[in-house]
Amino acid sequence: MIKFPMKFQVQAQAGAGSHTKWDAQTEHLAPISCAIPPEFMGPGGGYSPEDLFAISLLNCLIATFKVYAEKGKVSFQGICGKVGLTVDRIPGETGFAMTQAEVTFDITGASDVEKAKKLMDAAIKDCAVSNSIKTGKTFHINVS
Repeated sequence: MIKFPMKFQVQAQAGAGSHTKWDAQTEHLAPISCAIPPEFMGPGGGYSPEDLFAISLLNCLIATFKVYAEKGKVSFQGICGKVGLTVDRIPGETGFAMTQAEVTFDITGASDVEKAKKLMDAAIKDCAVSNSIKTGKTFHINVS
């Protein structure tokens, strides 16, 4: 049984300057290279906060679907997902935000196509990351 609350910890270390990369990591995993993306006049060449935001959403949805499919006894050959993330200005403010995530999933080799669609809908509803963000989300689910 899963016990709540759960706690996760990550860390990052960076030097001065907007054109330098830095490392971020979690316990027991290798660090990843991070950088300000060229769209924000950075050097690129590392994961940006926007990349990690979209990856976090995508991976939570995939992980939740995989658990639901296993518990629901729906086998599938593979799941491929992608997120198109829009960053835009906040009307009437000086800041900006991640305003829209266009999420597409292709689930192949499903043993029960309709049940797989329902399980993906449940994963979308229950995904902890998706439930924690105010970014608009649009989902496209293809199951075969």
